[in-house]
Amino acid sequence: MREFELIIDKALNNGLAPEPTPFNSQFLYKCIGFRCGKIGLEPYKVLENPLPGTLDMYYSWPFPQYITGERYNFLIVRDPIINHVDHVYLVSDDHVTVTHIFDIDELTFGQGTLMEVADFGEYAFMTNGVIMIYWDTVLNDWHEITTSTTIPMMRTVCNFNGQAVGGGVLSVWHDCDESYYCWSKIGQMDFTPDEKNTAGYKRDLYGGTVYHTRKFNDDVVGYSSKGITKIYPVKNPVPSFGFSGLSDIGLLNQGAMAAGEDRHVYVGEDYVLRTISNVGTISYILGVTELGYEEYMRELEGEDIIVSYEPYNKNFYIGNSSKTFLLSQKGLTEIQQHPSAVWRRNGESHLLPDTIDDFQPWITTEEFDFGYKGNKTIFSVETDAIPVVGPEAGIDWLYDLTTWGTDFFKPINNQGIAAIIISGNAFRVSLRFDAIYEIFKIGYIKVRYKMTDLRGIRGVYASGLRGQNAD
Repeated sequence: MREFELIIDKALNNGLAPEPTPFNSQFLYKCIGFRCGKIGLEPYKVLENPLPGTLDMYYSWPFPQYITGERYNFLIVRDPIINHVDHVYLVSDDHVTVTHIFDIDELTFGQGTLMEVADFGEYAFMTNGVIMIYWDTVLNDWHEITTSTTIPMMRTVCNFNGQAVGGGVLSVWHDCDESYYCWSKIGQMDFTPDEKNTAGYKRDLYGGTVYHTRKFNDDVVGYSSKGITKIYPVKNPVPSFGFSGLSDIGLLNQGAMAAGEDRHVYVGEDYVLRTISNVGTISYILGVTELGYEEYMRELEGEDIIVSYEPYNKNFYIGNSSKTFLLSQKGLTEIQQHPSAVWRRNGESHLLPDTIDDFQPWITTEEFDFGYKGNKTIFSVETDAIPVVGPEAGIDWLYDLTTWGTDFFKPINNQGIAAIIISGNAFRVSLRFDAIYEIFKIGYIKVRYKMTDLRGIRGVYASGLRGQNAD
């Protein structure tokens, strides 16, 4: 009986499937412990917590936060044991010195949201919706306020070329509420509207609760629960801001976005992963691209999703306290760490918290039926994956196109071949390992099979899929 082979290689570059895929698609169904690199799957590099071991951190998700700035680095830890106190710290660039700034007691101030920072270099302004903390350049000390005649209590704020742009107003401030964006006078932390309109406010185009404002090149991107807005400077008739809609699908929750150097990544209220980037190289027009991955983002339901950015490898970490996905520039995988904060200082990348799952590196392909619905029998699985410990190959099989049989694994010998004999209509192929090394590499998975049910074939065999050869 003729034997065929199927080579699965592009899936190892593409990572997890962004959408439900038809049979024989070169994507992965499961991929944990890896990153989609420039030339294929590579091991995920575990990051560590660089802070002093003497710093006690009792935290609840989505904390701790770590925010890096031009001059200041902030650590915010929500202590779930003592009245949900938010401890705010200043951290030195070498992570050696941690200085306490303030405790935000829920009984006194109420429970705030994630902390937001507008970084102006020497001057920094923080808010979490219940308290504002800023560096007093006259007294050379941190100052805390809950009310101000010139600054509304906001949920979010950012520095846009020396002008503060915020939103999600929670205090009594003119006609504003949580669905408003607001901006300060240029060079001043003063949001008081005047006839010049250099300071002002405007309701979100979609009427949603404002979660974030983030600078993107020459614009600000506003994220609300009902839509995404481009906020851009205008000069006429007076210096102010214009607003245009980018998407009528809002942000899932505060923290479900991160701003990279050349793109933003966020999880929409529909659990679809999207990115914002420049469209074209000349016009620099912001555009939203739908990446997909709804099936995997749905696995994160039940807790706030936090998206963090690691600039060296341009990785986005997307997850909750128990499951995390890693989006590289090439594709999506699942990893064994679950950070609420990722940052880079002094040539090293770090994260918090530094917990790590006890896991098994694992790759499973999407479904293959080899272009024929009749029964097939697989006889072996081959791979060039090296160096690994305890390699095994497995097959998930489908007989009736509705019910999967799973967990049929055989060891891979030192020639990279596993002898597996199993029949079905469609299959998913898995590789799992006890451990992988930092220099791990893999180029292909090869499946050898025979067509043991020929009732659907008339005449000469049809030509096979790419990589199939007759013996």
